[in-house]
Amino acid sequence: MGAPSNYSSSARRQAVHILSQPPFVNKPPHFPDPLASVLHFIGRGVDDVLGKPLDWLGRRLFSVTHAVFGRFTWLALILLAVIVGVLVGVLLIRRRTRIGPRSAVARFDTPTGEDAGTLDAAADAAEAKGDLEEAVRLRFRAGLARLESAGVIASRLVTTTDQVRQTVHNPTFDGLAKRHEAIVYAGQTALPDDAGTAREGWPRVIDEVAPIGREHTS
Repeated sequence: MGAPSNYSSSARRQAVHILSQPPFVNKPPHFPDPLASVLHFIGRGVDDVLGKPLDWLGRRLFSVTHAVFGRFTWLALILLAVIVGVLVGVLLIRRRTRIGPRSAVARFDTPTGEDAGTLDAAADAAEAKGDLEEAVRLRFRAGLARLESAGVIASRLVTTTDQVRQTVHNPTFDGLAKRHEAIVYAGQTALPDDAGTAREGWPRVIDEVAPIGREHTS
């Protein structure tokens, strides 16, 4: 009885071995990667250019840190990495705060000596040429110049849109400012209606908020 058992066990092992070999085993198909050689070339180039300098810098930094901190070198390097990360984060946050939203912090760039009448004339010329964005921009600057002349804002050169909003509390100005921001800062296309609204809306703003300037100067 023992021999047949040994024979059957040996046969099973041989069958398992045979079935584990190709073509009985289904291997996943191999697809060539057309970008593999390109990525390998780029990676090798980056390593050739930056590998040695970074390696040298790392060894120098480690040796200097080790000379100063001794067995606390790794702790010092971790703290240094944390400090650098925090400084980079703070700089990025400050940069975003300063840049965006641009409409909230951008200063109005009306050159000294350029009055509202000159700006209005330039806006008329821009509108006649079909440059509606420039017309909207110039009329906004002219309106700010008139607000400054009326004493509503201290200086159009250092006043932001949000500061003007908080000062005048005027729905007409809010509409003009919102559309101006969308065109000048957000890149939306200026339409003929935008130029017409700016041309008709700004005189209304000046009439509605002029008493604020008189109150400030009285």
